[in-house]
Amino acid sequence: MSARLTCSTLALALVVAACAKPAEQTAAAPTVDSAAVKAAVADVWTRWVAADTAGNLEALVALVADSARFDIRGMPPMVGRASFRTTAETMMKSMDLTSLMITPEMTEAISNELAYESGNYTEAYTMNKKNLVDHGRYAAAVMKEADGQWRVAYLMAFADSTVTVKK
Repeated sequence: MSARLTCSTLALALVVAACAKPAEQTAAAPTVDSAAVKAAVADVWTRWVAADTAGNLEALVALVADSARFDIRGMPPMVGRASFRTTAETMMKSMDLTSLMITPEMTEAISNELAYESGNYTEAYTMNKKNLVDHGRYAAAVMKEADGQWRVAYLMAFADSTVTVKK
């Protein structure tokens, strides 16, 4: 084959390729509705505070994903809703939580079904006839499950300080 014929064939192949219909493109990822995700996460924490301060174990457990993991300093890891229930029930029997404030510093909507959040918390409680206040930090993953409910999938928390409150 001559160089001229080879060049002509190559040029024709490039023109045909350039004019060909493009291959099917993959669908674009759905747009993340960050405002809706952040509102859903805020709602989870509002319900968490209400359930925890009321001592409503069932309402609190309902906010935990079935496969959730909790890493709380000073406690063994809790994996799964049943493990969380057992620990929360024990804690509710041993202390009276009087207030809880959860203050997010950063909430990142990863998708329309998942958010990562970090922030601070302050909880006041009575334990062994002492009034105590914990100030701490947390990191969490909150997800929308198949049933459409948002739940805590992961929580790491640790108190930076515990203060005894004198009355």
